[in-house]
Amino acid sequence: MATNINGMLNSANKYGYLFNNSASQRQNSINSLWSNYGNFQNNASSALGALTELKQNAAAVVDSYNEAKDTFYTEFDSNMSALKKSASALKNLKFDVGDDPITKKAVLDKDGNEVKDKNGETVMETTYSKGMQSALDTVKSLVDSYNDSIKFLSDNSAVSGRVSKMASNFGDTTYRSSLYEQVGISVGKDGTLSIDEEKLANSIAENPDKVSRILGKDGLADKAIQHVDTANGQRNNLFPSAKSMLGNQLDAVALYTGKSMINMTNISNIGNLINMMF
Repeated sequence: MATNINGMLNSANKYGYLFNNSASQRQNSINSLWSNYGNFQNNASSALGALTELKQNAAAVVDSYNEAKDTFYTEFDSNMSALKKSASALKNLKFDVGDDPITKKAVLDKDGNEVKDKNGETVMETTYSKGMQSALDTVKSLVDSYNDSIKFLSDNSAVSGRVSKMASNFGDTTYRSSLYEQVGISVGKDGTLSIDEEKLANSIAENPDKVSRILGKDGLADKAIQHVDTANGQRNNLFPSAKSMLGNQLDAVALYTGKSMINMTNISNIGNLINMMF
């Protein structure tokens, strides 16, 4: 830019000042000045276009970052809210499901005969009382929301070290797997849970206090609530800042597209001033 301006001044000096020389000299000066200005304007326009594109690309990157961040926190909040709600319901659940919570009867075919399985055993249909079904549904809700939270954190473990650590914390159900197994809850290697409904129902019917200790207060539900509270306490630090994620690239864009764009736009309008001279 400075070189082009200097070239324009040198041309004016070389061919004489515009208003102090002969007509031919002045015309030569004008032609030379316009030639140099034309070269400069082309260069300035190209540079300005490049800077504009750079700024637009940077804006697109920032928009993508903000979208990813918003999506992450929307899903995070949804998972933590659902888990807190289901865990609180299980923690406060009374496992006293009353008398005869489980009823079994033989399945009959259209002729009224008992249906047999491939081993010759009578196929039985199980019916749960309202209290038992409510208890089973409450446990299922906790298991589903817990698994959803583990999956979400595991899928996003690469976002930051905090998220990765949190995923590991939620997967700590494995160390109590033998205890959960006693009441029909099995634990996978990743900490996710699955239910053996028949075993869980029998456990509730036979020893509701034991199930309450393992799954309710001071058990799985209470542990889940602790995890949610810890996660929510770290919420604002889970997703990395734009600065840490994008490095110094945004600073570089700001350096080249801040005053540089303003200055280049102003200088590219020098032609308007020259037009006023002739």
